[in-house]
Amino acid sequence: MEHSGTAVTAQRLAGPGRLRPELRLVAPPAPDPYDVQPMARQRRAEPDPSLLQAGLIPLALVLLFFLIYAAQLPFFTAAILACPPILLFFAAPFWARRSVARFDRDAVHLLTTARVTDLDRRFGRAIGMRLFAPGALVAERRGMVAAEQGRPGEARRAYRKAMRGYEESEHAPVSVQLGYAHASYTLGDDPEAVLVYRRLLAVEGALPGVRRNLAHALIRTRESLREALGLLEAARREVSTEAARAEITLMEALGEARLGNRATAKSLSARVGDVDTPLGAELRVELDAELAPSRRRKRRKRS
Repeated sequence: MEHSGTAVTAQRLAGPGRLRPELRLVAPPAPDPYDVQPMARQRRAEPDPSLLQAGLIPLALVLLFFLIYAAQLPFFTAAILACPPILLFFAAPFWARRSVARFDRDAVHLLTTARVTDLDRRFGRAIGMRLFAPGALVAERRGMVAAEQGRPGEARRAYRKAMRGYEESEHAPVSVQLGYAHASYTLGDDPEAVLVYRRLLAVEGALPGVRRNLAHALIRTRESLREALGLLEAARREVSTEAARAEITLMEALGEARLGNRATAKSLSARVGDVDTPLGAELRVELDAELAPSRRRKRRKRS
């Protein structure tokens, strides 16, 4: 579930070999501000352990004292009866890891076979994961299920809980931060989405959909519009389908409209045509809002 840019970073850092003595050092070319290089690799974050597992040893001790002093059982008998929580304490991590792996495998199968509605039921059957896996891992998978089933509010709450399950939320796995950012973007919480998307771009480099969503969030907030257009230009090179290119063109038209370049916005919109999507509706509202003042001025001149 966790995405990693390690391979990309290793490829970028790999040099052509040793420099020959006769080669002179030259100044490097100016970096492309939209070809973001990872500035610092994230430390591997470990989630906090399961509270239920941590409570098994105290439970065994309490049970042992109860059997000896309250039930008046011999120590050997009491020790045997108190063993199950201790055995479960040592077995719980293996059970949890196996349960998580099985859930992840089955979730991929359900998604690839378009059986998204079965994710909830499969999550409920992952007993070992839900009981003994770290809470952050459970919350992440709960967020994934909610996001895939079109419940962004529940997904964001789950991903936020997952991020809090790490000592430093900014070092949570990329999959958790990306899920939280996508849910915030879907809910229209653009400032929060921009904050996390920027952090992911700075640390991980290019990730699918991040530049596009970041650009759209910036356009919706009417901030850094030229930066947003630059991000969309870079995002266009990352997509391979006509539908994705058309969506980026509509976002570029919306950005140009909000910069006041109405002619450019209309030209970009004409390339795609009249699209019945929320983004198309957003663009039409923006263009109509710009037409309204000019129409009022014409009416005043005629009167």
